[in-house]
Amino acid sequence: MNAFLWLLAIIAIITALIYGISVIVAAVRVRNLAAATVTAAVLAAMLAVTLLVRFAPVSLALGIVVALGSARWLRALTRNASHAGELTRLSATHLALLVGSFMFMVPFAWLLSTSLKADDEQAVFPPVWIPTQHRTTDLLKMKDGKPARLSQATAGDYAGMLVAEIEELPDGKIMVKPMINENAVQGMAPPKPMTRSELTKLRHVAPKWENYSEALAYLPPDTYYGLTFLGNTLFLTLMSVLGTLLASSMVAYSFARLSWPGRNLLFGVLLATMMVPGAVTLMPQFLIFRSLGWVDTLKPLWVPAFFGSAFNIFMLRQFFLSIPGELEDAAKIDGCGPFGVYWRVMLPQVKPALAAIAIMAVMGAWNNFQGPLIYLSSAEHMPLAYGLQLYQQQHGGEPGLLMAASTMVVMPIILLFFFTQRYFIEGVSLTGLGGR
Repeated sequence: MNAFLWLLAIIAIITALIYGISVIVAAVRVRNLAAATVTAAVLAAMLAVTLLVRFAPVSLALGIVVALGSARWLRALTRNASHAGELTRLSATHLALLVGSFMFMVPFAWLLSTSLKADDEQAVFPPVWIPTQHRTTDLLKMKDGKPARLSQATAGDYAGMLVAEIEELPDGKIMVKPMINENAVQGMAPPKPMTRSELTKLRHVAPKWENYSEALAYLPPDTYYGLTFLGNTLFLTLMSVLGTLLASSMVAYSFARLSWPGRNLLFGVLLATMMVPGAVTLMPQFLIFRSLGWVDTLKPLWVPAFFGSAFNIFMLRQFFLSIPGELEDAAKIDGCGPFGVYWRVMLPQVKPALAAIAIMAVMGAWNNFQGPLIYLSSAEHMPLAYGLQLYQQQHGGEPGLLMAASTMVVMPIILLFFFTQRYFIEGVSLTGLGGR
């Protein structure tokens, strides 16, 4: 029964949020800032009560009241019912997109947070989102020369006192020295051993940036701190992008703008290859590359890009078909041959599609793990994705270092998509419209 009440309460709260956001939008549009402020305060109070009280009947009643009040206020701020419904649908869409964005951002936020945590925060529950570190003092040193760590004694002779951890004993206890404050040591009080359960660590917000330098330092020396992996990945990415753009655009231009026997039949065969699972062609491809002597080289990872891709060819063909024939006729009158028309007239007209295909090619080459796993065995030929897998096998017990290495591998792709998402979305969205 309680679960059912909570379900109703969640529905009521979401409805209240949708109507409340609609009221705020309507109030801002009519420049009624007082109504927008009051509505925002009511929504914040509703969420605060729900999170603090955690009682389903109260949350349900509060959600219903706020939803009904917001709906009535929205009707008063809008021209008619149709206008109010439009604002409600708009608010519901944006709220759903915000919730979805938050859910997809949580794993990435956890990746960044874990990459900056100290070892003693990696496996605690509840999980720590904001990285902290053990506070230290330079007045005392541990045996390894590092500054002594500060803690609060909760039991024993030094209960309630500030102490400095100066040595970890073989029996698991910790030798501590009492302190007056962080800048003064109690000289008269002798050091005493205490258990970890008798001490509470004093922490302060401080990301552990050393995880990134240590992650690079633990890489094999012959990789030059991962530069070998990076160089291989950049080479594969560059060649894959060039091959994909050149081959796919030329084949698509031929299917779209040139007339030759069997064109439609071969185009249908090309589309049919998209239904063949990739696993079916793995063994034939491996046998071909082995007969060519390309195993344990980078060639099997970039040469296939120069044979085009069925999806990319279809996508570019749709764009080429949308280009007016008058442009092609004018180029032919000026003396351009088929290749000149392709290079000087057609390619500049399909830049959104080329950008989208280039971005997808970069992401595919950068994250490719299956290809290197099949064809490569030498460390000097491994790309970042395969190198990261080997790093996980060696340092899987050190989440901070592993997450730092993962962040360095994935960050370039995230930045690439962040700065080029406009071209990617434009190219994909226009494909179904024939490039218009």
